[in-house]
Amino acid sequence: MWGFSSRNKAVAWLLTLASIITIAGMACSSPAPVQQPAAAQAPAAVAPAAPVAPAAQPAMMPVAPAAPAPAAPAAPAAMMEALPTPQAPQLAPVPAQETRRAAPAAASGEAQFGGTLRIVASGSIQSFDPLWTTASGTGNVSNTILEGLFEYTSDYGIAPLLVESWESSSDNLSWNFKIREGVKFHDGTPLTTEQVRGTLARQKDRAPILRLVRNEFGAGSGEFEDFFTVDDDFNFTLNLREGTGLVIDAIGPQGFGPRLVTSDWYDNYTANESAEGPPNGTGPFIFEEWLPGDRWSAVRYEDYSPHPSPANGTSGGHTAYVDRMVYIEVPDQTTRVAALQTREVHIVQEFPAELLSRLEADPGVALYDNPPFRLLGHFNHVRPPFDNKLARQAVIKAYDNQKALTLATGDPAFTRLCPSLLQCETKWETTSGSEGNYYAQNLEEAKQLLAEAGVTGAHVRLMDPADRQPAHAAAQVSREVLTALGFDVEFQVMDWATMVAQRARPDDWEFFHTWSGVTVRSGPVGHLLFSELQYDAWFNNYQDTTEKQREIYSRLARATTEAEQIALNNEFHEHFYEDAIFLQVGEFFSRWAASTKVQGIVNGGSAQQKPFDKWLTE
Repeated sequence: MWGFSSRNKAVAWLLTLASIITIAGMACSSPAPVQQPAAAQAPAAVAPAAPVAPAAQPAMMPVAPAAPAPAAPAAPAAMMEALPTPQAPQLAPVPAQETRRAAPAAASGEAQFGGTLRIVASGSIQSFDPLWTTASGTGNVSNTILEGLFEYTSDYGIAPLLVESWESSSDNLSWNFKIREGVKFHDGTPLTTEQVRGTLARQKDRAPILRLVRNEFGAGSGEFEDFFTVDDDFNFTLNLREGTGLVIDAIGPQGFGPRLVTSDWYDNYTANESAEGPPNGTGPFIFEEWLPGDRWSAVRYEDYSPHPSPANGTSGGHTAYVDRMVYIEVPDQTTRVAALQTREVHIVQEFPAELLSRLEADPGVALYDNPPFRLLGHFNHVRPPFDNKLARQAVIKAYDNQKALTLATGDPAFTRLCPSLLQCETKWETTSGSEGNYYAQNLEEAKQLLAEAGVTGAHVRLMDPADRQPAHAAAQVSREVLTALGFDVEFQVMDWATMVAQRARPDDWEFFHTWSGVTVRSGPVGHLLFSELQYDAWFNNYQDTTEKQREIYSRLARATTEAEQIALNNEFHEHFYEDAIFLQVGEFFSRWAASTKVQGIVNGGSAQQKPFDKWLTE
């Protein structure tokens, strides 16, 4: 069932916390043959790729990322140079694939089946396990192959996907959920509460709201076996010792969210390990093959069982109209745009602002808005020098936020200085704690903090993912700031996939950049969703040495009025800047582009770039 219906035995304030507020604008943070491959298979012959698209390698199943050596530093391309007339890039051709469903005759604008949807991915990929990493490239897997119990609506509320209905007891301490019957994983395994149990057990200490609700409110002492009980194949219960309005959020979308998988992943890999082998989900597309450094593909799942309600964002019922979808890696930004303009690809997920005018002038290209992203810089909290909060404070106090934002987009008009963790220009915006810290550019005071901490001249390994423009641009500014502060900077240029693998090894880095999307900034639940802000919950290894973060979050989870939430938001903001959890650079705005041959796109909302519910008219 939809929504919270007559089963409103839930606490009166459930909707305030469980729904995420709609905001204007948005955005790190990035389908299979009809037969699930049991082992790696060689793909059909593929012509060599052009220099910008790596040559195809033998088909591979995803494996746990090895520790790759950093790429040799390369001089960044000039951002504002004149751009050449687009030439047709010679991308490696997509191997032919048998069409499984004849495309019906369709009137203009009517949805139709068939074709291969080609998407230029926003970054490279090294893991197909979104339960292990929040990298946007891996997120594309979640969007096509795996599904959760609940998903986001188009306005970032929450609605069911694999759940059919739910109800709570009169004291709100027992919550029963019924999952949908007749759903099958891509290998034919029926969906039951066993996969729900196994997936949630793997994520119990990784998914931030699940961890919070289990520890703070779970029955007994919060042990998983007391918190979660299986009633039968299609019913399970969450048991509480204290009522909370976060029950739906606990098993809904979040960082390291519990997208349901089978026992080959949850029995053999912890949440801190990247699972090997192909992703096996219940989604509308089934994994086909992976050519590392080049592309991965999936095809329509013919036995897909959609939710009976209409599609609403990533929740509700979806349709895989295209026979096949391919995520292609094209590191060079100009080549990405040229590929779209010469109709080699259908969608480009990411491009810099200086290429916007070229696309605006192309009648065969449609542009769509992303909500504002938040650009971030992450400290390694368990290694010197940034295990010392004075060193973290120094970087924040010295940073040139506007320069980093402008380089990230190519145009200051696409940026906004914003010290608030929650969305600027909403009622949740706050500047508490930011005065004298955010965009202060106070180099001398920062140096004094480093001297007081005794870390002047310390070695800092700064990772630069050169194929992701926002993080790549910010890394250039960070190198300047860190060098000006007297650090011994080791500037490591690499691709995004290498950085994602390296950040998971805490002994191998000190600082890197990424960015976050809208869901973690839209209201008080956003704080609870965001692993980076929480004790030992993400790759920055935040230690919360005073336990202040956990104490504030405990009160936030129990807040029953908006006034309480706003007060706690301001209090946490003070702590955020005092403990210098990460570098808040600011907000940037971007657009993504698609061929006008792609139909079914909704501008804005949680599903706008997802490959389901879209069809081709070519």
